[in-house]
Amino acid sequence: MFKTNPMEWAMVTKTHKLEPPGLDQSPTKAGWAGKPIMRCLIILLLLVAQSTPSRAEIDAITVQRSIDRGIEYLRKSQNERGGWEEYGGQSCGLSALCTLAWVNAGVSRQDPDLIRAIEYLRTFEPQQTYSISLQTLVFCAVGALEDLPRIRRNVAWLAEQQKGPNDRNKGAWTYGNGRGNGDPSNAQFAVLALGAAAERGIEVDPKVFQAAADYWRRIQLRRGGWSYGGPRPSGSMTCAGIASLLICGSSLNDLDDTKNGERLNCCGGGESDEALERGLDFLSDIFSIQANPGGELLSYYYYLYAVERVGRLSGRRLIGNRDWYREGAERLVSLQDAFQGFWKGGGVVESNRDIATSFALLFLSKGKRQVVVGRLDHPSLRSESEQRRGNVIVRVGNEVKTETLPHSGALRELVRHVERDWSKDLTWQTIVADQATTQDLLKAPVLVITGSSTLNFNAALRENLKQYLDQGGTILFDSLSGDGCGDGKAFERSVVSLCSEWFPKSKLERLPTSHPVWFAEAPVDPAAIANDYWVYGVGACCRTPVFYSPRSLTCRWSRGGPLLRGVDLPPKIGREVVAGITIGENILAYATGRELKDKLDGSGVIVAGDAPQPTRGAIPIASGALGAGEEQVQRALPNAALIIREKLTVEVIAVDEPIALTEQSLRRIGVLYLTGQTEFELDDVSRAALKNYIDREGIVIASPICGSEAFASSVRRELAALVPQGEFTAMPSDHPAWTTRFGGFDLTNVEIRVPNQKRAGDQSLVVAQRSGSPVMESIQVNGVDTIFYSPLDLSCALESQNSIQCPGYPTADAAKIIAGVILYALQQ
Repeated sequence: MFKTNPMEWAMVTKTHKLEPPGLDQSPTKAGWAGKPIMRCLIILLLLVAQSTPSRAEIDAITVQRSIDRGIEYLRKSQNERGGWEEYGGQSCGLSALCTLAWVNAGVSRQDPDLIRAIEYLRTFEPQQTYSISLQTLVFCAVGALEDLPRIRRNVAWLAEQQKGPNDRNKGAWTYGNGRGNGDPSNAQFAVLALGAAAERGIEVDPKVFQAAADYWRRIQLRRGGWSYGGPRPSGSMTCAGIASLLICGSSLNDLDDTKNGERLNCCGGGESDEALERGLDFLSDIFSIQANPGGELLSYYYYLYAVERVGRLSGRRLIGNRDWYREGAERLVSLQDAFQGFWKGGGVVESNRDIATSFALLFLSKGKRQVVVGRLDHPSLRSESEQRRGNVIVRVGNEVKTETLPHSGALRELVRHVERDWSKDLTWQTIVADQATTQDLLKAPVLVITGSSTLNFNAALRENLKQYLDQGGTILFDSLSGDGCGDGKAFERSVVSLCSEWFPKSKLERLPTSHPVWFAEAPVDPAAIANDYWVYGVGACCRTPVFYSPRSLTCRWSRGGPLLRGVDLPPKIGREVVAGITIGENILAYATGRELKDKLDGSGVIVAGDAPQPTRGAIPIASGALGAGEEQVQRALPNAALIIREKLTVEVIAVDEPIALTEQSLRRIGVLYLTGQTEFELDDVSRAALKNYIDREGIVIASPICGSEAFASSVRRELAALVPQGEFTAMPSDHPAWTTRFGGFDLTNVEIRVPNQKRAGDQSLVVAQRSGSPVMESIQVNGVDTIFYSPLDLSCALESQNSIQCPGYPTADAAKIIAGVILYALQQ
């Protein structure tokens, strides 16, 4: 057995520091490279057993399987005409509901059954609020030009049928055809349809939305909730009220083209909707995923569809500190019929499997939209320490006035533009800083932090944001300054200070015109915002994790609604808004490569400092101090070690800092990792120590940061000189290191990324991807593969995820490649 003096492991305690040699150590008695590696084989065979898997939570694959089964059930219940058997009193309402569920669940527009369903709906001119609203939602979702006249006809019908000012239910809708006195259920579907039509560019009289919003405010109960008509609020009607106010507010904002004037004014946030805030507070208090709180057991699936609407339209991942989508998905998957794939509720309505299944599909499919951006709701945005969720309390004399966060609709408008350009259904999130963990922050690949004054972030929040950046997140600091809103110097000083704390060896600087922020999605001229405008960033390992805009981009995003409807803004404002949205889209495209996580995917937070105490047989791995820029990726090895320990029971312990290439340090490690970004040359002492290490069959893994040619040339020259008889040979695709033979991973099909960065203005940034075995070369020493070289980057992938400017691998694949090489080398 390989013996180790306890003193030798001072370097791999929790801080992983290299200490002086133990009292009785000598080059012939101690150290990994002081003994033939083969003597570790017995230990490693005991360590390589796979970890016992834990119980799996709900995931995207399970939900998609559930959606697919629901789609197929509706396919079987579709009738020969292309519709579904209608609910009493409706012409095509149930058929429209089923079709809407299909469209949102991702059924192909070329699917013959979906085509039949749409053609069937086109044969109707409904006269009922439910039917006409659902039909409108289908036509808006499909987006066919031939349906625009039908949508306009339906909008005109709904506007005409809205209860007038002399009616006690003014602003509401009845069932249609004179049936009923107006109720919130009909009203919410009418508002849904009108909002969808407005987003499609159909003209809707603002008075219709204003009357509808007034109706919902008027019928709100004292506690903040809504009911169908009685004194007892329910979850479903409270969700209906919240969603209706959100849609009316958004639509009125889009439809009011005169507010902009001739100059952009980015100050203030506008008065908030107190009824909306009270409704959200009440819903948080009563929220349940097990039942419709305060409502009938017969309306459970109807309630879940309404919950999805609130979560998506408000950008909230949590309702009442509960992850509404995850819990709802788990519940629905458990309730789905195991044999036929339908859902079924109680009562006359939801006992109809087509109705319950459609509501379930709408929740699962619309709620799982991928998050492309988030906004941090942080304490520094609050005034006078008088805080309220989502609002700032401002005192004007003795009057207390509630205002929304500045440009509260900005992310919604930006995402609408991204959805159009990426042809994807997407969403955004608001993340409350006081409650957020790193895992919460990582739900959004880009985090927008706005402000105009000093950012008083406590130590916990600063550390969470640093961890967020280290795990591949991107932050855009957006200054609410300029355009008549002050100079924002205090905010800028805070940004500079935070960047210095997070990246002490980098600084905030102007991003050159060759940076993808100016063209990743589309080319943009910064002068369109202002002659002195520029975007700043911090560089870290071949990516820019932090951006700073000294003038408000969120202000410009919030004005983007009319552009989607083809409405011309005043020329100067129009240019600024287009430029601001383009920069926003460029940042999102750059930060994500258009690759987004599924909503239920785990965050995979890497906290390399949480290494366990080393055990006998642990493998120490360290980076070599070459003076070639290796300090840029100090987290790479700790991150790799953590991933390997989590995936395998092999204990790899990373030394926390690059080590000098000396006899003393090299004899105490099992694996030497060489990386950098510049040219280097070994001195005589380092060269002799490294030659002795290699002759003792010490393992060397080398990889240039971001594929640096200067570093690659130096590595090939220096390492080849140490093994005169050896040469780098490509490792084949079926090499044992890429298999599970030695307890590692199947690496025959890893993801390989090669960015194709065009000149500014030429075309957008493209990240080419292919699958295959790792690209790796090796040199043999004494007939044993000892030196391994990856021309594609491993370091940046391990240092920080989503480094799309760097040719190489995703983080998990990079760690698995290192694990495969180590296991293979140790067990030859």
